[in-house]
Amino acid sequence: MTIKVRLIASTAALLCVATIVIGIVAIGAVTRNMTDRIDGQLKEYLRQPTVQSVEIFTDGRGSRVEITSPYQTMATVLVDSDGRVVSLQRAGYSTDQLAPPSVPDPVPPPGTFQTVPATDGSVDYRIVTAQVRIHINDGRASKVFTLIVGYPLTEVAAVRGNLIGTMVVTVVLVSIASGVAGWWITRRGLQPVEDMIDTAAAIADGDLDRRAEAPGHTEMGRLSRSLNRMVGKLVDTINDREAGQARLRRFVADASHELRTPLATVGGYTELYASGGAPPGPKLDRAMSRIHAENQRMARLVNDLLLLARLDEDTPDVWEPCDLTRLARDCVDDATATSPGNPIELVAEESVMVRGDEARLRQVIANLINNTRQHTPPGTEVRVSVSTEDGDAVVTVTDAGPGIPVEHRERVFDRLYRVDPSRSRSTGGSGLGLAIVESIVTTHRGTVTVADARPGSVPPGTMVTVRLPAY
Repeated sequence: MTIKVRLIASTAALLCVATIVIGIVAIGAVTRNMTDRIDGQLKEYLRQPTVQSVEIFTDGRGSRVEITSPYQTMATVLVDSDGRVVSLQRAGYSTDQLAPPSVPDPVPPPGTFQTVPATDGSVDYRIVTAQVRIHINDGRASKVFTLIVGYPLTEVAAVRGNLIGTMVVTVVLVSIASGVAGWWITRRGLQPVEDMIDTAAAIADGDLDRRAEAPGHTEMGRLSRSLNRMVGKLVDTINDREAGQARLRRFVADASHELRTPLATVGGYTELYASGGAPPGPKLDRAMSRIHAENQRMARLVNDLLLLARLDEDTPDVWEPCDLTRLARDCVDDATATSPGNPIELVAEESVMVRGDEARLRQVIANLINNTRQHTPPGTEVRVSVSTEDGDAVVTVTDAGPGIPVEHRERVFDRLYRVDPSRSRSTGGSGLGLAIVESIVTTHRGTVTVADARPGSVPPGTMVTVRLPAY
């Protein structure tokens, strides 16, 4: 059974039960009201009963009692002390008289109101009892009798029957109306659920752009928005996974290409030597030099790949306080010593402390300086600055070179990506330097960005900014 059917059935059942309860209460109230009115009439009658003629003899000659009543609709019964009916008067006119009320056994005490059936069971009576003293034997004696006055409840029964019939019709109409109204209301109320079912089915079939409508601030609206957020996160996860797989495929292809080039060079010189094309002398020396250079290049590439793999899988458990100013000074001194013809300037605060792995943070600064040397013309000025800003330690490496085009900036941190592949290979770059920088900085809960050093100028230069939480 569907939710819609259960809701409609439950609503109709509740309304029917409520209608029946209200009907029963109403019928009971009307019945009590009419019975109370009849009791009032019976009390009024007892104030003026009339025994017009009495002929009662104790010597066996019989008895006759005539009772007159101002109410033709009432029945009267006179009962002696032994419970025998001495006289009675039927209710109604002579053409339409009802059977008299039955006498309760035992006879109730005076002033008692009670409902009893007629002697033939055709109708119920509302009766009240009273005591009357009647003279007998020509007035020589008197005797106490019980007078029972009864009012037929035909009108009450008719009204009650009409009310019951009305209640039955009302229950039927309420059932039909509640079913129709419940169907319409639940159809409108559950329409968002149907829409969400269709949306979920469409998403399961591959329509990842499908979303459920969120109708206002209702419960269904909140459910729709929650479903949309969940689907959005799932789509983002799927997209991230696909993007990661694409990057992995591209990385494997690039790595294979990078390794294939030096391997081909080494293989070519080896075959040349094996075929006798490189006899001892300058030609052989050059072949050995090229083999050594390509071997070094492969070693650097493999080492960088292994470092990236470790950075992806491992986060240092213990970080120590590190002085970025000291690390930057050491890297600048090393760069000046290895390439004295390229000017490099250090502008740093006295001490800028962070927590982290000192060796890896040193590699970040060294890679950034080395990257400027590889991708700028000889003699290009380089500036390294270390400072604090808004609770962060900031390291900036700026050069006056040709800069990085905007379309390449989003990918400069991708592994094995080169803005100018041929030039990078000629200078020994593997395309992993900035990727290593980003991995180390991310491991240290920092960020790294690339921008123009002098926006609007020619050449614009390059500015790489690293931000780390200050210690």
